[in-house]
Amino acid sequence: MKKIYYICNLLAGKAELAAHLGTVVDAMTKAGYEVTIHPTQEPLDATRMAALASDSGEYDLLFCSGGDGTLNETLTGLMQAKKRIPLGYIPCGSVNDFARSIGIPREIPKAIGAVLDSTPRRFDIGSINERTFNYIAAFGAFTDVTYETPQSVKNTIGPLAYILNAATKLPNIRPFPMRITCDGEVFEDSFLFGMITNSASVGGVLDITDFVFDDGMFEITLIKDMETALDLSRTLRFLRDIHEIGENDHVICLRASDITVELLEDTNVPWTVDGEDMENESYFHIINHKRAVQLLVPNAYSTTSFFLEDDDE
Repeated sequence: MKKIYYICNLLAGKAELAAHLGTVVDAMTKAGYEVTIHPTQEPLDATRMAALASDSGEYDLLFCSGGDGTLNETLTGLMQAKKRIPLGYIPCGSVNDFARSIGIPREIPKAIGAVLDSTPRRFDIGSINERTFNYIAAFGAFTDVTYETPQSVKNTIGPLAYILNAATKLPNIRPFPMRITCDGEVFEDSFLFGMITNSASVGGVLDITDFVFDDGMFEITLIKDMETALDLSRTLRFLRDIHEIGENDHVICLRASDITVELLEDTNVPWTVDGEDMENESYFHIINHKRAVQLLVPNAYSTTSFFLEDDDE
């Protein structure tokens, strides 16, 4: 019998997994797997257990349930492991950008059915100053919205919570002088916001339609300083559906695999990595690790244009 090692965060989102845990394990068992369950106990517990389970040689699949933070910890463990077994993800958080991006349903009973009927696909994984991320690293205005928005509000109104919280910060946003190098191309300016992504959705609010999960490239969006409220309004409307590579008056969109961000002033720039706060530093090095892990993607979604043709790499 094949084996699954299942890491679960019982407190994620509305703590809804507790009510569905039996359903999830029963579905795994009916699919022919012996299941070992590990409820997370503390921060980075998922990282430690994912690495141990993957390297043990005892398990065929790794599963995790929780929000984007639990998924990040689990993928970090996989990146640390010498042997990387495929990972299945059952989302339980309030927005779950990455799950949305790969077609995993929001409802837990539907999600486990979809992920068990899946195909392993390779995904790029990012590192920022050696910290792992799977779908976004962002800096500047609004990056603190994700982790400052109260969990109770996110649970009640979902993505709208981020928009409402961001609106309260508009009067206080300011630009940060930076030198940003993307595969050798240098941009030196004052930036309000920047994000390096590998996802179709950010914060449940922004949609990125022109990207590929396993092409070895990140999609990069940089917002320069603006002089008027009208400039800001037009930029926010543009960001509602990001799909063009190029540069307009206030937004730069491009792709790259190796990015550096250097602060040109001694100031505190907020950063978020997969929705979690990151300490400020003066220099950041971001690398795309092409096709580094395998994730289980629902079969209905695994053949979309968001993946390269599988070359059995």
